[in-house]
Amino acid sequence: MKRNKWMCFGLLLFIPCMFGCWNNVSASELRNQDVNEKAVQAADSFVLPGEFEAIESVWLAYPCYDNLAGRPISEVQGAMIKALAPNHYIDLLVQDEDDRAKAEQWVASLEIPEGKVRYHSVPHTDVWVRDMGPIFLSNRKGGLRVADFGFNEWSYSNPTDPDAMEDERVDRLVARDLKLPIVRSSLISEGGDRESNGRGTLITTEAVELQRNPCMTKEQITDELKRVCNVRNVIWLKQGLADDDLTYYGPLPNGKLPVMTTGGHIDEYARFADPHTILLAEVSEAERDEDKVDAITYERMETNYNILSHAVDQDGQPFTIVRVPIAEPIEVTVTEKDPIYQKLAELEYVKGYTFKKGEPVTIVLAASYMNFLIANDVVLVPTYWKEGRSERMKEKDARVQQIFEKVFPNRKIVRINPENVNAGGGGIHCISQQMPKAANP
Repeated sequence: MKRNKWMCFGLLLFIPCMFGCWNNVSASELRNQDVNEKAVQAADSFVLPGEFEAIESVWLAYPCYDNLAGRPISEVQGAMIKALAPNHYIDLLVQDEDDRAKAEQWVASLEIPEGKVRYHSVPHTDVWVRDMGPIFLSNRKGGLRVADFGFNEWSYSNPTDPDAMEDERVDRLVARDLKLPIVRSSLISEGGDRESNGRGTLITTEAVELQRNPCMTKEQITDELKRVCNVRNVIWLKQGLADDDLTYYGPLPNGKLPVMTTGGHIDEYARFADPHTILLAEVSEAERDEDKVDAITYERMETNYNILSHAVDQDGQPFTIVRVPIAEPIEVTVTEKDPIYQKLAELEYVKGYTFKKGEPVTIVLAASYMNFLIANDVVLVPTYWKEGRSERMKEKDARVQQIFEKVFPNRKIVRINPENVNAGGGGIHCISQQMPKAANP
């Protein structure tokens, strides 16, 4: 993940609170954006849809960097586009006309049906469309709007950092390009930490939302999520995967560094498969007993399971919970030749860890089976086993295949290795965004 312009520890503690409180007092002073106010006032008829509902397209951002030397992000995106293009449009963000020419040449090499990729000149510094890009709200008549949340690069930057500001306005530029009304919010919140069942229930992570908005209470955040996403029911899970804790906290208990991670995004561990079914990551007792990191994740996921087991939807009905195994840890040793190394070297670590510049460092990829993408007729699911890797990884890949085939019986399961993206702290879901079908596409 790029996520540069890192803040020092003092600023990390002070600036988010300063800007969070300022944000909450007056969004119009902090965010200058033309909005159709009458349309915003009528936003109660628009909801955050479930990702399993019908879509017109999937949004991606043409890469402007890679994480590992010789392992381009575009390889993962190319596999995604090939799987999606037969029955979906791809809306691709490019920087400018020169960037578009490069992107068109790359797309031509994929040999997909002509006209399936639509290009949008929107300046951006990153590929994480789920978090910086448009969050589409829809109504049952096919109308669309864009929810515009605040963005501070997952707390790695303050809101006035140039890169954060450039990526923070991507959603508004897309809305302008599509001539869609905007629903504004002063809440700092990323799309990767919200799961909706499309019927009035939303799931999010307490550790993430409170960390991003230190001057807001959980009740205030709940009210804002209800307002913007037009939901009646917000379920708060506690924490995400242990290896998704913020990188500037330093190494995991096994001594390895996570890579530019989000602090616990919901799309790494809990997802709606339909309005009534939730997929939840699971650590086995054997894994808990043999690995310190897995032991932490085990406790967190069982706490989350307990919450979901006692939770109900917007109509008071319980959920069906399907457990999905966590991915086997994938470790990579990186050096100065790898772009991700420089990002790690620039961080200000807050718990006594010193990054030894010039020396190789072992990182843990953000591998997760839960970071999948649902489309109309396919589900793009991570796969990790290859020759030379453990039998347990192979068995997990096979078990995940069976789970997804059962949960999504009317969709084809397409397996994609996302490691080139995982090396930056996210996955297939993180670099994409579904756009619901519009009334007048």
